[in-house]
Amino acid sequence: MSLSLRAALALALACVACAATPAQAPPPAPPPAPPPAPKSQVGIADRAWGSAKSARFSLSVALPERERWQIEDVREAWWTARHAPSASELSVKTWRTSRLSRREDCLKQIALWRPKAPNPETEPATVVDRRTLESPAGYQTELTVGVRRAGAGGELEGYALAVGHTIGQCYAALYTTRARGTNAEATLGTRLALFGDAVLPRIERIGIEDRVR
Repeated sequence: MSLSLRAALALALACVACAATPAQAPPPAPPPAPPPAPKSQVGIADRAWGSAKSARFSLSVALPERERWQIEDVREAWWTARHAPSASELSVKTWRTSRLSRREDCLKQIALWRPKAPNPETEPATVVDRRTLESPAGYQTELTVGVRRAGAGGELEGYALAVGHTIGQCYAALYTTRARGTNAEATLGTRLALFGDAVLPRIERIGIEDRVR
């Protein structure tokens, strides 16, 4: 992620946080008891990389801190990796579609399957960056990075959504992560930069011989 994109992301995150603050505060009330100190944000370090493979979808995903991710590739409809300490989740899926389907059709299907997931088409104000990816090989893929408020309590959710298509097939990879507190903006910016630059662009298609290794 370029320096300018990092700056734009930081600004967008700050604007989202500011939007949650009323323009005028109500009359001061008696001071409440001091709240507990917020827990420090847990990041994902750019180290200890390892690959996780999906036999169902014939894909290989390189993850930082590989051993800290819980992988599910059987019981859920999507291949899913969860990093509980940072409230991060990466979901990946490929599926068959009509030969004439476009990326927009793939997005519509994602919205039907996951109506609560970030949708840059219906939430354009959340979008910070768009760019094309060359992965997985053979797909025409676009990456969208964004941020939005995630309910009460000042929590923010960042997302990186890669959607691609090829003849008769769609591909999607959705990374989401949450943070709150005074360092939420910087925390989300760091995580989104890592996944937007180093994880989603490196997702690869694998053959039958690779699935069983």
